[in-house]
Amino acid sequence: MNQERNGDIEKRTDYEKILKEFGIAHIESIENRLPKDHLFFRRKIVFAHRDFDKLLDMTERNENWAIISGRGPSNDLHLGHLLVFELIKFLQEKYNCNFFMPLSNDEKYVFRKVNSIEETYKLSLENAIDIFAIGFKPDKVHAYISSESHNIYKLALSFSVNLTYNTVKAALGLSGEENIGTSFYSAIQAAHIMQPTVEYNYPVLVPIGLDQDVYMRLTRDIARKRNLFPPASLYVKYLKGITGAPMSSSKPETCIYLRDDERTVRKKIMNAFTGGRATKKEQRELGGVPELCTVFDWFKKFFVRDDKELEEIYTKCKSGEYICGINCKPRLIKYITDYQAKHDENRKKVIKNIEKYFEHKIDLSLLDLKESEKM
Repeated sequence: MNQERNGDIEKRTDYEKILKEFGIAHIESIENRLPKDHLFFRRKIVFAHRDFDKLLDMTERNENWAIISGRGPSNDLHLGHLLVFELIKFLQEKYNCNFFMPLSNDEKYVFRKVNSIEETYKLSLENAIDIFAIGFKPDKVHAYISSESHNIYKLALSFSVNLTYNTVKAALGLSGEENIGTSFYSAIQAAHIMQPTVEYNYPVLVPIGLDQDVYMRLTRDIARKRNLFPPASLYVKYLKGITGAPMSSSKPETCIYLRDDERTVRKKIMNAFTGGRATKKEQRELGGVPELCTVFDWFKKFFVRDDKELEEIYTKCKSGEYICGINCKPRLIKYITDYQAKHDENRKKVIKNIEKYFEHKIDLSLLDLKESEKM
């Protein structure tokens, strides 16, 4: 599944209504089976699931399953994109899973985010390198550029007979004026999700945001019609945008790109929306509101791994001891720049082995590699 659409679902929808309507369970329903050694589960950043318990049953029986999550390359990665892939890396290592990663350049073309499929090839490779630099090992990764995969086209063609146009139109809210690629893409998305099941006999887990569940529902319908194991899913809360608005790659002010320099990072974070008061005096007297704060949200979901450390930040913010621009924002800037530096070093290691991650031959000549990164 493409992790690109990260709108602020928490503000735009009624969680409870959606979960009930579409048969999605609260993560608390399997509380005693969750891997609490990851902050995403301890802090309810993973807040809901569909059939994750069935995959845990398989693990107990020493049966294999896989994870699938993709990326639609139209821009450089920002930290919000990496949140889900950090979760995937943990799950892959925890349960010894294979990870399948389609790079959906075809999606960006049919939804008119790019002018040609070819122009996303280079971005696909660059995005893949950044994702793998989180720490993925190539022996259990199956990456491919969607338009380069003949198997995906054949599988999508096969699945297309199990979808009607009216079903896709209603599910995606299409007007009928869109190009026909937008409706056919539902079959391609289903092929991405079900490829590990069809080709390797692996049931799959798809970590996504709630706003992408429409593709899960369409794919599960196809799976049932084909007597295949329906894909399971975990639902993840997104990072808040820096400005308080939803994070978006097309709005640089809302996010931190991996390639943002230190000056840019500092400027963006120092201007971030917080739960602080208008003046230092008010902050000292009334305390801050970390529940509303972008900076605290990034601490909670990404950077502060120790629960006691997070609790200390929360308490000192609420009490007024911490001031946003003195204590919290500089701290976040340091976390981000340290992360970028480590990630940049990891990229060099990945580049030297990048071909091992892909299921097909790739053209490395398109990458602008520094001499120190060349093979």
